[in-house]
Amino acid sequence: MKAMIAAVLACAFALGACTETYDYESANAGDEEGEAREPRAKTSSQFLRNVYADLLGRTPESYEFSLTFNGAPALKIPIDEEMELVNVLDGIGDSAPMRNLIVKGLLHSAEVTIPDKATASNAGDPRPYIRTQFERLLGRTPNAYELEAFAGEWFKEPAVGPRTIIRAIIGSREYQSQ
Repeated sequence: MKAMIAAVLACAFALGACTETYDYESANAGDEEGEAREPRAKTSSQFLRNVYADLLGRTPESYEFSLTFNGAPALKIPIDEEMELVNVLDGIGDSAPMRNLIVKGLLHSAEVTIPDKATASNAGDPRPYIRTQFERLLGRTPNAYELEAFAGEWFKEPAVGPRTIIRAIIGSREYQSQ
């Protein structure tokens, strides 16, 4: 106990001996809206609008689906693509698997034109196609590691082609963040 009191008194005397004070400018750590911020996931609506724009070149549509029976209209159902898909995505806890299914469905739809693997690889080299997809979907060129990882899988796996590249980029944290 005496040692503790002595230590406290020594600190008090040492602090009393300091006569100079310093003023420092305030410092900010990171920029709230800058590059140092933690990425936030896109809302379901933002994700759908981006995917539709990037893959289909349009926004989700609203239309009326008509069912005919024996040549006569039997049923008309109003469809709002965005509302229906947002409700599904928001209705499940983890929407990532459903987002991947939506992207897969859109990539295999008749509205999307994707070249085959032989056409996409420029003289056997897929790197120009991979660069183009990075620039189109992420707004940047791939770094050397990304480019070689995608190209390596392209050469190694026969099933990896243009659709796989697009699905991987759209499934990335970077694409799905705002």
